Amino acid sequence: MEAERIDGPRQDLNGRLTITGLASEWPELLVSTQDLREYAENIYPEDSPWFVYHGPLVLIRLQKLLTVNAQTGVKTRAVLECWNDPMWRGPVPPTIEQVHEAFDKYAPPLTAEAARKALKESSIEASAITHMVSVTATNCKCPGYDHLVAKELGISEDAERSLIAGSGCAGGLAALRVANSMACASSLRGRPARILVIACELSSINLRAELEAANTSGKLRIGAALFSDGAAAVILCNDIALTEKMPRLFTIADWCQNVSPQTYEEVSVTTVSQGFLVYLSRNLPKHAAAAVHRPLQRLFGHQDLPSPTKCDWALHAGGAAIIQGVAKSVGIPDHQLRATNAVYSTRGNTASVTVLAVLDKLRTMGPGTDDVVVCSFGPGLTVEMARLKRHC
Repeated sequence: MEAERIDGPRQDLNGRLTITGLASEWPELLVSTQDLREYAENIYPEDSPWFVYHGPLVLIRLQKLLTVNAQTGVKTRAVLECWNDPMWRGPVPPTIEQVHEAFDKYAPPLTAEAARKALKESSIEASAITHMVSVTATNCKCPGYDHLVAKELGISEDAERSLIAGSGCAGGLAALRVANSMACASSLRGRPARILVIACELSSINLRAELEAANTSGKLRIGAALFSDGAAAVILCNDIALTEKMPRLFTIADWCQNVSPQTYEEVSVTTVSQGFLVYLSRNLPKHAAAAVHRPLQRLFGHQDLPSPTKCDWALHAGGAAIIQGVAKSVGIPDHQLRATNAVYSTRGNTASVTVLAVLDKLRTMGPGTDDVVVCSFGPGLTVEMARLKRHC
């Protein structure tokens, strides 16, 4: 058997990739666990069957989901104003067409605002962007929402655009990985790369679909208690594009992706007539905790690099059990996960947006380690991971 190759640290600073702008954007409305309880109980009577075992008839009512909701550790979640729209609170859920219309209405301005903040921090005009990489797990229309965002921002028609689908919660870091490769290709061609990475997730427009599926199928769907709305943006530049007035927030030292074997069905997002449904296996935290070790070996297996336990982490806030499971498996102190815990507590899980929002939060939390691990999980089970050098 061929020995596994461990890549060493990159030494060629002429090919470095730098994050020069980073921003998160959230809807103004924050809801609590009690708000979700009132939302659900207003739609479904207290005696509605919620969960039916195929053996002896056991009915676990809406209270089961609400018990899980109270135990997630998520204090508040950001949601769109449609939370209070009668169409989303009626006895019949909106159709998939209405869900798409809502995404087209709310996603572009929310995402564009995050992008404007990142562009302003970078001192880059939208018209100077050379590439655009976008991702979402809560919409599948073609052309994608990236066209609407680009039009609103004034991105050039000549900018190269890529829209990533099927990455779920790993999408934000997958988009950054694709942007990294684009920037490297531009460097090899002797061209500047000023890349805008955007992520947007609107989970609240799918909440009724989640509740209805739980009510009619008898299956407990915990996604209704975890997911939030939000957007994030990152500006990534190669050395050719950097100018003196641009800030240096993080340098991308290395990155990788890994798909864990025999975990294909642990996470999924499916489309139904009322929207998108998320499935999260109860074994997901165990698999996630085990899956981080191979990419860590690839990124930190060189003797000149610090231990990942000595680094700050921007870990995907996928759920309390996932955060705790990875921390225990790797040996990460709580302080190194302070940004992840802060975002999870106040915003919950915003799918592809989350890991970028955690990185944005981390840089506001005072001095930290020089090396930062960025990690997210998605369907597959896919692990996206990067090693960054902090400059902020």
